[in-house]
Amino acid sequence: MTEGRPGAGNIRTVTELGDAVRRERAIVPPGNFDPVVTKAFLDLLHLPLEGAEAVLADSFEALREAIAADSVCLLLRDRETNAVASVSHATSVISGIQPERLKEAELEQLPGMLGELEDMRVVEFLDTSAPEPGTEAECEVLAAAGAGAAILIGLTGHDRPTGFLAVFSGRPLSEWNVEMFLFLKVIGSAVSSGLGGLKMAGELNDIRTTQNLYDRASNDGVWNYDVDANVMSFSPRWKSMMGYAEHELAEGIPDWRNLVHPDDMVGVQSKIREHLEGRAELFESEHRMRHGNGDWRWVKSRARAEVDDNGRMVRLLGVELDITDQKLYEEALKREKESAMITLQSIGDGVVTTDPECNVEYLNPVAEELTGWKNEDAIGRPINEIFRGFHEETCEPLENPLAVAIRRNRTVKSVRPTLLIRRDGNELYIESTAGPIRGDEGVLGGVLVFHDVSESRELNRRLSYHASHDMLTGLVNRREFEQRLERAVKSARTREASYAVCYMDLDQFKIVNDAAGHSAGWSTSAWQAIAP
Repeated sequence: MTEGRPGAGNIRTVTELGDAVRRERAIVPPGNFDPVVTKAFLDLLHLPLEGAEAVLADSFEALREAIAADSVCLLLRDRETNAVASVSHATSVISGIQPERLKEAELEQLPGMLGELEDMRVVEFLDTSAPEPGTEAECEVLAAAGAGAAILIGLTGHDRPTGFLAVFSGRPLSEWNVEMFLFLKVIGSAVSSGLGGLKMAGELNDIRTTQNLYDRASNDGVWNYDVDANVMSFSPRWKSMMGYAEHELAEGIPDWRNLVHPDDMVGVQSKIREHLEGRAELFESEHRMRHGNGDWRWVKSRARAEVDDNGRMVRLLGVELDITDQKLYEEALKREKESAMITLQSIGDGVVTTDPECNVEYLNPVAEELTGWKNEDAIGRPINEIFRGFHEETCEPLENPLAVAIRRNRTVKSVRPTLLIRRDGNELYIESTAGPIRGDEGVLGGVLVFHDVSESRELNRRLSYHASHDMLTGLVNRREFEQRLERAVKSARTREASYAVCYMDLDQFKIVNDAAGHSAGWSTSAWQAIAP
């Protein structure tokens, strides 16, 4: 990879950013998981089957505003043609950038990094009008879409390239801020996981639909046990599904200890016994059975016993479906959720999730620390018990922002710090963002993201005080005095009140300092400044 001169269209990876921190920074991402960014991260991590495009658009617009970028864009490949098949983006209307022009761009014809960008690999272009050798094709494509500079990260799903997540600037840049690389990796991982989960959820839905069709097929995976003849037979479909040849498992009683997985045997026998004793209408079980090649396959088994007039079983008829793929996808989705929970536990903001009725479902460790509630104690309680907010000046109770967000079905961000009362009665000031969690069936719940701003609020208060008061005497300085005088004059003109200004000058003030010391002089000056 070639080194580029500053300001040119050079490509750099994260490892080549050693001195970048000391240069002028361009677009700066928000620090320490800004609540808006965290909300977008969660939405992208849990893309719904229905309405995924709307979630992408809302999330990208929130991210674009948070980092003050001209455009945030997702480019997805066509697996067969390797061209850009779809473009989802949020773009400022005044930037002149048109990401949709990148659709159908032939990636294999690009000789540089974009043709083979690896998963979670970041590449940047600083000036598309002045490309470095070897990047001319990429810069030409990006410039045609109106991008003066770009930074992209590769996305991969199921070991195959999926596309890119990109941030575009309408003007060339001297460099991209180094924090943008971490920002892209975090959001890129959420998009990649969300797209992967969306694909698996779609495939799982197809599997379940197919399974329902199989459930209606009486000749699919059927076995029949004739009690009087003591014979068990299997349909051709059952043998094909389980990998047995026609001559195998000939009529007779097979050894079930060799067919059912040893860890599942006790549960299967127990459920058969419940059905035969009349305590269950059907025998229903999900367990593992040995495939003809020796592997274990998950099956969903249903059976019903036929009895004679005396209540004696004469036949047991069962249907079995291979649900191994469904189990594998369920395990994959479970791992994705566990990964999301680990992410929530590691970020620096408090995160609370609720059901649609605003009952708490989860608190991450930071939320536990800020609210004083343990996750296990908070689960099931109304959010108003856990998160009690008050106006920072009047101390009046405020409506919970999460309840407002779910009712309005949109994101709600606090416009000023909120006073939060912890479980132990202590107080702190926080800023928050709340939004609904949407699914295929509507609003599934909500997420509240907040962080402690007590220290920064106190710092702002001190800065405001020092800007208007003298450091030595603690009295208002000349600028503040003039502002107060101006307000008094305006008030007097409207006859709201009457004022008098008194001025006292102490002659030979130096004698006081020399005779009694500067502390006495300070006390005298302070007294004369405040005396009526």
